[in-house]
Amino acid sequence: MIGGHGNDLQAYEEAIRGDFSSNIPYRNASKRIAAHLRNTLSLIDDYPDPYARRLTQLIGAHHAVSPQQILVTNGSAEAFYLLAHLFAGRRSTIAYPSFAEYEDACRVYQHALTFIAVEEVGHTQQMPDGDALWLAVPNNPTGTVQSRDTLDRLCRENPHTEVIVDTAYGELCPQCEPLTGLHEKQSNFISVHSLTKTFGIPGLRLGYVIARRDTIDALRALSVPWAVNALAQEAGSYVMQHYRDLLPDSNALCREAALFREQLRTVPHLTVYDSPCHFFLARLETKHTAAELKTFLINRYGLLIRDAANFRGLSPQHFRLSVQEPALNEALTDGLKEFTIHHSSLITHHS
Repeated sequence: MIGGHGNDLQAYEEAIRGDFSSNIPYRNASKRIAAHLRNTLSLIDDYPDPYARRLTQLIGAHHAVSPQQILVTNGSAEAFYLLAHLFAGRRSTIAYPSFAEYEDACRVYQHALTFIAVEEVGHTQQMPDGDALWLAVPNNPTGTVQSRDTLDRLCRENPHTEVIVDTAYGELCPQCEPLTGLHEKQSNFISVHSLTKTFGIPGLRLGYVIARRDTIDALRALSVPWAVNALAQEAGSYVMQHYRDLLPDSNALCREAALFREQLRTVPHLTVYDSPCHFFLARLETKHTAAELKTFLINRYGLLIRDAANFRGLSPQHFRLSVQEPALNEALTDGLKEFTIHHSSLITHHS
């Protein structure tokens, strides 16, 4: 899903002064991490550690799991493709609407796909029969959160299904529960983690997988040598050593997002959806699309939103926002009002 991803600033000649399209928190530790990396540039003189041993040890200590249960990857996207490769030709169930990369990766490796609404995961009497279940906690773009007990039960009640959970925004959502111990309790539980989103370093591409040892060994055999560069490994090690100090204040971020949603509810012809996260969905109640709104906001305000039309199950009127600083939130609200009022004669009425 390279096309349509958020934070695609390179695609526009116009100056972007506010990026609502990405779920990276606007207050993050990227400057501190960059300052640290400036003192480690000599690392590029040598090949990176192909096993990312130092970082793997630090991640293991952080999660209280064996380093042999961890594979460091070139972003969580690499992890999804490696997992899809590992289960090539198998049956996968994907919760929707969700990050399109799960489906894209599964299609590359010819999975037989079924889909389940994210709200139904853990609440239906019968889960679709399959070799793997893919979901995110919290879910992107809806913010839906599955409890630790639900994940535990999914693994227990579906022992022949690998339960693959994308935890990319878990540290940014106060409602998400720690998953520590779940890997030891349920051997079919696989978690995929991203360090780039929480800590504001998406340009470095850094993630990891935690799973049982034989799964990690199999994934490593499929991975590209030296996939994770030396600077990314150093950034990850620095983050893991200063983890709590570098974490954004998720409670404050989500309070700001709640205020932003209330502000947006003053915009006519717009539906704003609740979310426990700092990001959330909205929908235009007009015949005009989020793609048209996106172009309008870029050209007139220099603001970028995430057109959500390519999320399975959503409409061309859906878009996703991530809270920004108050002045930018105000500017976006003004831009939305201008757009929706101007197009008010083209309302699509919903029953």
